[in-house]
Amino acid sequence: MELTAGVGNYINVFASIIVMPCVALSFAMWIFHDIGLVMKNKDNWCMKSYRWLRKSHIVIGAIAVVLGTYHAIFATIDHGWQGIKLGNVTFLLFALGFIVFLLRKKIGGAWLPLHRIFYGSAIITMLLHCVPYLKFIFTFILPWLITGNFPT
Repeated sequence: MELTAGVGNYINVFASIIVMPCVALSFAMWIFHDIGLVMKNKDNWCMKSYRWLRKSHIVIGAIAVVLGTYHAIFATIDHGWQGIKLGNVTFLLFALGFIVFLLRKKIGGAWLPLHRIFYGSAIITMLLHCVPYLKFIFTFILPWLITGNFPT
């Protein structure tokens, strides 16, 4: 099967849709950890959730980086370079967070705060980048997924 522009568009949309839950799970891990630390019972449900998510964090992060990179490259090829936009900034922040992770042994103890700063900023810019697409998702994609009939 040859990949055509149409198939590429479907893959691009699928990639961008999968990135969001991956990022949400990583963010949830961070929140569960911080909330769990302040609770009296140290073996609370937040810490259990954190430990469960931590086991898959690197795999989830790798999936998000690979699919996010595909989305960024495909969108740039499909739409052309349009200057600095939120999608470009989001990709740059995710890439910097990934680079910090790769260099964590050379950076030392400062790597985790840097990783969190880059990814926290990337999450904010990603949400802002996605806002224009929410109308399309809620008026076309979601009804299609629920009913199986694409609105016309």
